[in-house]
Amino acid sequence: MKKRTKLTIAGISILAGALILSGCTASFCSVKDKAHILYAFDYGVTDYYDAEHKPEGAKEVFAGNPNIYYVEGVPSTSSGIGKTNKDAASAKIAVPTANYYLKLDQLVLEEALLASDPTVDFTTVTYATAIQALDDFGYLKFGGDIAANAKGKEVLWDHWTVLNDRLRTMTEDPSSGITIDDLPTNDYIALYKKDMNSLISGYRSCIAIATDDYGYYGYANGLQYRDGSKVSVEIEAKDWGYAWKKGFFEGLLVFPIAWLTETFVRGFKSGGVPGGLAQLLAIFAITFIVRSLMLLVTIKQTAGNAKMQALQPEITKIQNKYPNANTNNYEKQQMAAEMNKLYKKNKINPLSTLLVMVVQFPVFICVWGALQGSASLSSDSIFNLHLSDSINGVLFNGANWANGSAPTALVLFLLMAAAQVVSMLLPQWIQKIKRKSVASLGKNPAQNDQQNRMKMFTYIMMAMIIFMGFTLPSAMGVYWFVGALYSIAQTLIIEKVNNRKSKKKGR
Repeated sequence: MKKRTKLTIAGISILAGALILSGCTASFCSVKDKAHILYAFDYGVTDYYDAEHKPEGAKEVFAGNPNIYYVEGVPSTSSGIGKTNKDAASAKIAVPTANYYLKLDQLVLEEALLASDPTVDFTTVTYATAIQALDDFGYLKFGGDIAANAKGKEVLWDHWTVLNDRLRTMTEDPSSGITIDDLPTNDYIALYKKDMNSLISGYRSCIAIATDDYGYYGYANGLQYRDGSKVSVEIEAKDWGYAWKKGFFEGLLVFPIAWLTETFVRGFKSGGVPGGLAQLLAIFAITFIVRSLMLLVTIKQTAGNAKMQALQPEITKIQNKYPNANTNNYEKQQMAAEMNKLYKKNKINPLSTLLVMVVQFPVFICVWGALQGSASLSSDSIFNLHLSDSINGVLFNGANWANGSAPTALVLFLLMAAAQVVSMLLPQWIQKIKRKSVASLGKNPAQNDQQNRMKMFTYIMMAMIIFMGFTLPSAMGVYWFVGALYSIAQTLIIEKVNNRKSKKKGR
């Protein structure tokens, strides 16, 4: 197998490994968090009104209570129910009646009111009280019910199952207003759960240091509206103990990085910085801190790489002495011996670059998990771009070109890609300049092969980062852009220091 083919396979393997490992950082979303997000996608079908604004035909929610009314709704096409009903029609699965959704909404409202005030009197509940209760506790529609779980733990969908069992029991009472024919079939229930879980599966922004409303989820802008916009939901605060239960790297790196991100965002915002800009500044700070700590950990290896760059003229001279090292074993051995002698004299380990990568890779995965998990980064926007959205997801949505988020995503991607190209190719450009200062005795196949392998590896890594920057949350695009600027500055500073040392030696 040709070396170029091997390198290509290796590059593809690295990319596949990165994509696989990206899922190794666990989601920090709790059952309560997921229940809140689910409720944003399915807030029900019932519209509520007060006495002053009730439309014609509105009915009392609670018999004898003139404060709050409802209108029998139908599943919105822009909701989780609407998606499932569309899928059910395609699969020829029977859809529940509108009466089922209405009765389910009634139970959810009652549960929310009781959670808000266990002594509530349904005959005196006001419209404002009901809406506030749904805002605060409507998520219980999906949240766990400890009493219903033998293990004593909250489990997603437990309470939804309890509510549906109550509806099934109600069908036995003719005065309840619901029959067995109104209820969903087992096939519909399975499809509904699958669709709803799919809708929330990509949301992982649940690392918060303070319980608050974050993000923008679902389709509704309030429980009584259907305008297609999204809402923030409550995300529980997480602590370090919670993170360690998620995994080793989650506790060691993911949570501390996310904690710093959250702290910076909240600090900047408390100082009057707008939300989107606060997020941007937070990522700048996180990138500088992470890259600086990595530099401290790998300082010896980084210094070795810098020495290799400084020794490039001497390396080139050795390679020029053995133009046939690629085919002649004697010359190959002699060149290797001289190279090893040069490395040993200057205390350089040629494999130090690999060691740096071994350290960088898990850190990169953890930064990825932290920025993806940061609750604050899922809120607000910068030039209409939410940093929790992927660049490709924004670019491929036509509506985003009208609201301005797609142009912002495109500019970010181009800046990130350009910065990565410069940062990764700059060392090679510097080495090329240094090699030109050494007179060549002729073409050296061994030298050319080595240079080609380095170029191929660099191109593969560069393409991998640019591709992943295109598909990952925009926050990672910002991280890679700032990180590339950091690398460029580091390379130029090291080169300047090496040049000064070389001039001193030449005196």
